[in-house]
Amino acid sequence: MEAQRIKDDDEAVRVALTSLRNATGIPVAMYATLLPDNRLQITQWLGLRTPALHNLVIPPGVGVGGRVVASRRPVGVSDYARATIISHENDKIIQDEGLYSLVAVPVIVRREIRGCLYVGVHSPVRLGDKVIEEVTMTARTLEQDLAINSAMRTAAGVKSGGKAGRVMNGAEWEQIRSTHSKLRMLTNRITDEALRRELEVLCDQMVSPVHVKQTTKLSARELDVLSCVALGHTNVEAAEEMGIGAETVKSYLRSVMRKLGAHTRYEAVNAARRIGALP
Repeated sequence: MEAQRIKDDDEAVRVALTSLRNATGIPVAMYATLLPDNRLQITQWLGLRTPALHNLVIPPGVGVGGRVVASRRPVGVSDYARATIISHENDKIIQDEGLYSLVAVPVIVRREIRGCLYVGVHSPVRLGDKVIEEVTMTARTLEQDLAINSAMRTAAGVKSGGKAGRVMNGAEWEQIRSTHSKLRMLTNRITDEALRRELEVLCDQMVSPVHVKQTTKLSARELDVLSCVALGHTNVEAAEEMGIGAETVKSYLRSVMRKLGAHTRYEAVNAARRIGALP
């Protein structure tokens, strides 16, 4: 059970790092796990030029990561060696790697810090607010993935009478997400109101194990549109699936993105997953 937990969480981190690097174009992406003694250890990385930071253990309060853990807030420095908001015990290691700017964001699951996501560059480039926002969004998605892994493990234990059960892997969870979207599409075709409500309850139950409080209220139609987007449908395909016009789909998407503070349709899907509106 513990080995499977580590495997599932490691896979979620790998996906987050790859997604983050692809979304930002920033060459270096890292994840540091918070150890039981409040130290951080860099456990996964992409784009490092040297082994200087490989598996590095960072004491409490040290550097960018230490400040993130202490403040529970994102931290960015544009010139690491001259930054005044961090301590400098690791300057030699950072210099050996050649990193210039770093941004780190906490990953918090059920109010507990699980680790930090980092991005960095080797050249004198300032990583601005847009980068911090992108790292923060990726961290929120990772938080939900880790929470889902935990919920699925808990559910497996309950179903097996408190004993360790088999836990769904990433591919199986993606199947759950796909099934949820298709179920919403099926619900959209039902004319019997009582049956429709029953199916909507089932959709809600598929995301309830995450226990994320939904503070933004999305309408059933808005959720239907997001479910189509989650399946990779275009606006025209979503319109055909829902039996409405493409302009109406665009209108629903604009409303959803405004409510969720998203800039693209895919950001809206991720934001909906973070608040527990989609699995």
